[in-house]
Amino acid sequence: MKQKLCKSLIVIFISIFSTTLYSKQNLELSQKYKSWIEEEVVYIITPKEKEVFYKLENDRERDFFIEEFWRQRDPTPGTHTNEFKDEHYRRIEFANKKFGRGTPVEGWRTDRGRFYIMLGRPNHVERYSTPEIHPVEIWYYSGNPKLGQASNFRLLFFQRYGAEAYDLYSPMVDGPQSLVPFTERETRFTVLTRLLPGEDAVRANPAEEAFNKRLEAQLDQRNLNAYKLIRSFVGNELAEASLSNFPGRRDPESILPSTVLLKDVETYPHKRVDDNYAYEFLEHKAVVEVSYSVHYIGNYSRVNILQDPSGLFFVNYILVPETLSVDYYNEKYVTTLRTSIRMADAKGKTVFQWGRDVPLELRKDELDMLEKSSFHLCDSFPMIPGDYTINLLFENLVTKEFTSFERTISVPEGEHLQMSPLILARKVNKDSPYSESSRAYQVGRLQIYPSVNNTFLDRDTLFLFLQVYGLSQELKEEGTLEFTFYSGVEPFQTYRKKIDEYGNTNSFLEEVPLEKFPPGIYTVEVSLFDPDGQRRLSERDALSVTKKPLPGSWLVAQTNPPADDPYYSYILGNQFFNKGEIQKAHDELVKAYEKQLDSLDYTLSYTRVLMALREYQKVIKILTPFEQAGIENFGLFFTLGRASENSGDFKEAIGFYEKGLSQKGDVVAVLNSIGDCYFKLGNKEQALRAWEKSLEISPNQEQIKKIIDQIKEKND
Repeated sequence: MKQKLCKSLIVIFISIFSTTLYSKQNLELSQKYKSWIEEEVVYIITPKEKEVFYKLENDRERDFFIEEFWRQRDPTPGTHTNEFKDEHYRRIEFANKKFGRGTPVEGWRTDRGRFYIMLGRPNHVERYSTPEIHPVEIWYYSGNPKLGQASNFRLLFFQRYGAEAYDLYSPMVDGPQSLVPFTERETRFTVLTRLLPGEDAVRANPAEEAFNKRLEAQLDQRNLNAYKLIRSFVGNELAEASLSNFPGRRDPESILPSTVLLKDVETYPHKRVDDNYAYEFLEHKAVVEVSYSVHYIGNYSRVNILQDPSGLFFVNYILVPETLSVDYYNEKYVTTLRTSIRMADAKGKTVFQWGRDVPLELRKDELDMLEKSSFHLCDSFPMIPGDYTINLLFENLVTKEFTSFERTISVPEGEHLQMSPLILARKVNKDSPYSESSRAYQVGRLQIYPSVNNTFLDRDTLFLFLQVYGLSQELKEEGTLEFTFYSGVEPFQTYRKKIDEYGNTNSFLEEVPLEKFPPGIYTVEVSLFDPDGQRRLSERDALSVTKKPLPGSWLVAQTNPPADDPYYSYILGNQFFNKGEIQKAHDELVKAYEKQLDSLDYTLSYTRVLMALREYQKVIKILTPFEQAGIENFGLFFTLGRASENSGDFKEAIGFYEKGLSQKGDVVAVLNSIGDCYFKLGNKEQALRAWEKSLEISPNQEQIKKIIDQIKEKND
């Protein structure tokens, strides 16, 4: 049985700059102040304000704080009316009257009440109520981009299982299937009676074909079926909204950004106020906050591209959440952290999606150490050359806290002369194990521990790391690196070193003692000069030198396989395929396949490329052993069916397609392919049966209808 601390779910929030762990909530609040903090302002008070309020020692201080709380939000200070405060209490009153009816809780506690109080009246509301779906409301809002809000977004609320209460809908957590009131069995086998146009019709519309492929890649079968049913019976608007909280978007790639948006929306009231004023009520900064709310937390982050000695480029990142929350269970402090990453090219196309779950289990002594340190989550993954936007979502699965960041990055080709951004670190390990596995910010045997905020003690040694790609032999032998530190605009320290002093490498580590650097802000510039003294490249970064003690770092870094593991060829090959570079995809995926012949995942990825190259017999040859081994997998049977059909072996193809149907139920594309095969075999009766069954599922297939009509006319 899970143990509970204090009242209900109390979690320990460890500040990244904390020196002690504060875990005592003021339990002597009168009902007046409990109602204020836990009910009246629960949705608009910031975590920092709440932290301060719980630390106040008497009612006089609390009254002053409440007065200041509203003053900070007053749009017209100096007048007798506080419009913000009046509107806030009006929203609470409206929520209690409107949204509490028929539910066991007060209106302000419902999901609709919560967002109405936070965001106010929506610009527009659409309501849906048909036999095919649970009742749904879509609320449309316009945000203020100057406050870091989305300019336009929508929120869905639905009666889960037909209950009276409306729950907030999440495209990622709930999915379209939760909007359809059918059991799992009915969803899988019965609801498949009205779907979107089938393969033949879609082929005439490349954009629709591309969209359906992305849709099938993102959704499992139940959600895919539900989405198609909603679009067919209810309409495009609700179908699109079931995938995206961004009006005008229906692409499945917006599911992850929608998840970020839904959580970020709950912080919109926080963005209207600078809550640093709250610390003025305290003589010292608090180190812990106690919260019962799901909320966004800030973060510090760093992203760097580093080349491994094998030649592969890795995206390395460090994420430092402002707070780390843990739960107490079986005398240990536990949580699970999840990272979800999407890499999109300049056109917004997803090239790579990836994520990990990181279980964290701490003893009391480890927790005591962690409370005095900042928590760093580090990871890395390989990436093919190109310009990308990285979108990272970090979730604490125990407490539902989350944070995120988005960056634009460039992965170089490695052949052209280019210098990486500088990495400044307080610590390195020059003899880290490399052959068995590697970690983020590891280059060969060198393990780097970057400073996220580039702050150093005046007694530290600064470790400055960079890489230069595309060095010619002449530059390796005669080129120089110049290191210049500026205090303000004036050079403070300058020196040069020849490139060949570092050995035959494109990685450069420089150690700079800071004992002669007075506390202050500095800029470091590293420049590459050719033998003629011409500056070819340069990079800059800022750093801060201080005398104040700095917190330690609690580093959690995930390990990666060794450089020769087929995992990397598998990942890179799929990235090339998603980018449309088929030959490069082939070259990588064939390496993964040949190194691990028993992997169905690696083999299926390889056959995707072979199908694109029309090497159908080869596809059959390498997939047949899996089929003969009794492996039952829809992708296996579907690919074998496609390859057999394209090879002209229609009878064999039908057998594989039917095995695929036994795995996944009636699928329009498979039924149409079965019909095509029977027709080519001259069995028009069986072809008609397959196509007519396909039409029952997706009636808007004009090409299929036309073929059926022509066959029936000839038979008549």
